[in-house]
Amino acid sequence: MNTSSRRGRRTAAFLLVATALVAAPLGAGAEPGSVQPAPGSCTPGALAGLEVVGAEVSAVDAVAHDGGTTRLTVPLGSAMPAQPLCEMQLTLTHGVEGGLGPDEAQVWLWLPDEWNGRLQAVGGGGTRATNGPAAMAPALADGYAVVASDSGVPETRQPNIFLTAEQDFDWQLFENWTYRGVRDMTVLAQAAVEAHYGAPAAYSYWNGCSNGGRQGMAMAQRFPDLYDGVLAAAPALYGADRLNMTMSWPAVVQNERLGGFLPTCKLAAMRDAVAASCDGADGLEDGLVSRPELCDERAALERLVGTKLPCGKVRKADVAVAAEIFRGPHEADGRAVWYGHTPGIDLTGGVVRVPPSFALQNFAFADLSYDWREVSTTDLVTTVRDRLQGRLELLATADPALDTFAEHGGKVLMWHGLADGLFPADQSVHYYDEVRTLSGASTDDFLRLFLAPGVDHCRGGAGPQPVDPFAALVRWVEDGEAPQTLAASGPAADGGTRERGLCPYPQVQVYRGGDPDAATSFACGSA
Repeated sequence: MNTSSRRGRRTAAFLLVATALVAAPLGAGAEPGSVQPAPGSCTPGALAGLEVVGAEVSAVDAVAHDGGTTRLTVPLGSAMPAQPLCEMQLTLTHGVEGGLGPDEAQVWLWLPDEWNGRLQAVGGGGTRATNGPAAMAPALADGYAVVASDSGVPETRQPNIFLTAEQDFDWQLFENWTYRGVRDMTVLAQAAVEAHYGAPAAYSYWNGCSNGGRQGMAMAQRFPDLYDGVLAAAPALYGADRLNMTMSWPAVVQNERLGGFLPTCKLAAMRDAVAASCDGADGLEDGLVSRPELCDERAALERLVGTKLPCGKVRKADVAVAAEIFRGPHEADGRAVWYGHTPGIDLTGGVVRVPPSFALQNFAFADLSYDWREVSTTDLVTTVRDRLQGRLELLATADPALDTFAEHGGKVLMWHGLADGLFPADQSVHYYDEVRTLSGASTDDFLRLFLAPGVDHCRGGAGPQPVDPFAALVRWVEDGEAPQTLAASGPAADGGTRERGLCPYPQVQVYRGGDPDAATSFACGSA
């Protein structure tokens, strides 16, 4: 097992933590499975002296128990593995900043008695900084010390988390949610782990999807010495303006051209027509659009014009709007602004029929009464885009300079479903390409991206789902075993199991012949 990458990776982190805590020498991380908790370490007093720059730890609570249900982590009484552990809750605040606050962030840390020597942090999704005990439980079951935080955004602030009662934009909570809450959580968790076990974690990992994937990428970009490995599934990158334009575009273009949403039955027919036309581009008709870049979705849609459906006849105007959803945001002269949605998505789901009220009311205008239907496609890519850029720059999380993270030995395993109905996998491809432009061929030494045909946002869809990509990340970090493919599995049309080995971008799956449900029937080749 390779532990050399640990040396020097804690320097910046420990500079943020008070020296009142007894620390093992830097780089002397616990060998996985070799350390037991120190007697009496599961008490608030054992964590006295915890500090993080820019914030104050205002409360500490800890309880030792046999698991089963949570005692401190909200929602209280949530299911957790039945195994002995120390459950901790840390409360911290950044005080009053710019007339806002004081905030109050909660950090929850589960420390198993039978510890594997590693720390795993889990992220959130949507407007939540954490997915709570359900996301933490699998890590605890595998022996990890596991941590999560609400980043100072309590459930009572949902869903309009960045607006104050006066509908002013809350910059303090926005900074917490964007990156600061995760940084604070990580530094405190690493120090608490060392205080509890008497040795630091041998490895620290991030595990998240969607906003959770973005949170992990924010750490790799901003604080490259905090994590050894980041699993970023369908990360919400380019969140300042581009992601929000792509997610808002389908509703805005439908409202502008049709005066409302396309009926579900028309969208279903369009979905099926595109899938049938573009399915075989990879050499196999299997119900999956594996090569969307080869798809002529407009031609497939145009063949539907005149088709009679229970919800009416498919018109040229309907087809033109669907083609715009795939084309994506663009200026009046046709110049593309950002990516559209991917051929192969389920047009009846995702964001296609979802009003973009949240992004416009919370981010662009800070006004909960704002009617999204007032925005035209031209507005979206000009004045609204300017508002989003100005307010959300912290959320972009798109810095391709990962050289410092790579120099510390860090690894990022990213995967994205090609049928993602919220935001397209093209975003992740774009980011990979930008990193490769800076880092060249060495990019694959620290960043690998896998695209999953037929898989929706984080999970779901008709395609085989990645099987334990986190374990693949751990093998890469600790054993130097870079993933050549990513195992994926899902139900086959005949009721059996369909297996694939997802290929690292820019390679693609190529059907070689044989059982179409067997991974061995495919190889990775050039596009």
